[in-house]
Amino acid sequence: MIRFSPTETITNTFRTNELDPINHRKDHDGRFYSISQSVKKQLFSGGGLPKEYKELSETLNGLSIMVRKPAIELITYLNKTNFDAPVNRYVLYGKTGSGKSVSLAHILHYGSNAGMVLVHVPWVPNWVRFPKGCTPSVIHPNKYDHPIESVEWLRHFSTQNGPLMQKLELKTTETYAWSKREMTAVGSPLSELIDLGMNRAKHATDCVTALLCELKKAALSKRCRVLVVIDGFNSFFSPKSRVRREDKSIVLPTEFVLTDAFLSLTTNDWNNGAIVVSVDASAHPSELRESPLPRYQLGKQGFEHLDPFIPIEVPNYSEKEFHSQIDYYVERNWLQQPKARTERGRAELSFTSGNHPLSLMKLVAPY
Repeated sequence: MIRFSPTETITNTFRTNELDPINHRKDHDGRFYSISQSVKKQLFSGGGLPKEYKELSETLNGLSIMVRKPAIELITYLNKTNFDAPVNRYVLYGKTGSGKSVSLAHILHYGSNAGMVLVHVPWVPNWVRFPKGCTPSVIHPNKYDHPIESVEWLRHFSTQNGPLMQKLELKTTETYAWSKREMTAVGSPLSELIDLGMNRAKHATDCVTALLCELKKAALSKRCRVLVVIDGFNSFFSPKSRVRREDKSIVLPTEFVLTDAFLSLTTNDWNNGAIVVSVDASAHPSELRESPLPRYQLGKQGFEHLDPFIPIEVPNYSEKEFHSQIDYYVERNWLQQPKARTERGRAELSFTSGNHPLSLMKLVAPY
């Protein structure tokens, strides 16, 4: 491969020194900001970054996120939110690979810096299409638990919110009986609820349900502020899953206890929080990928569940964002072709990729 001379430099106009997403504005559009290793470990060790993006950040020895217009718009809304009013619901939509998950990662960082309790589902289809094991619920008739996924999610929640939860000292508002001998008494720290679920997989799904219920109550009583972030939300309303009963019939996503729990949290019957979800064609079976628009992806049931909501499109790169991304690849020596520094070379990359973020990432990889 051709490498640049150490004396060659590229104008570092594609980065911003503003590392706090709370302060990101239009002035930062199209610029990258760096995320420290400690923040990356806290927020994304349990998921939240697309696989290709995470692998690339590890290869390039550092996680950077481009400040894009959809995230700026959402941050502007969040900064101006009246948290005494019912929660606003925001739906990110766009073509698969346009950057919705990365925008959600940006918003997660915002929520963490703003002192909000994060309720984050990295990718709903993992529960619907690729579950690690489902069992009939003991407590909820005709419903199904996700024991392994629930343990993993509780661990993810604990990692993201551990220090904040200790500071808030939230406690249960009711007693939860798990068996004849096991219970979580009223007034117990929520950490006990989380620890029980992580250590007892058969109770984990119900612990998730209880935790979400308690967080909703805590937000209503202004003991905390909650940010709900769910990627691939439309998968909750998918017409099928890969989970089957003993008679080989399909268990629908609406028959999962986790679905009920998160749908309850994404209603707007509470305040002191915000709900940000994405809808993506890849969260549905291949026959339901004709349109990226929310009405199509959510279907009638999902659309009515979220209505009213604020739609935010995540489009392909603008010209400014495209050049910023190329500059970033060149600076990190990921793109080493000399043509990448020329207008003609960039025009070829723009035309070939269609300024589609994922396509551009894959296109420059061999070079």
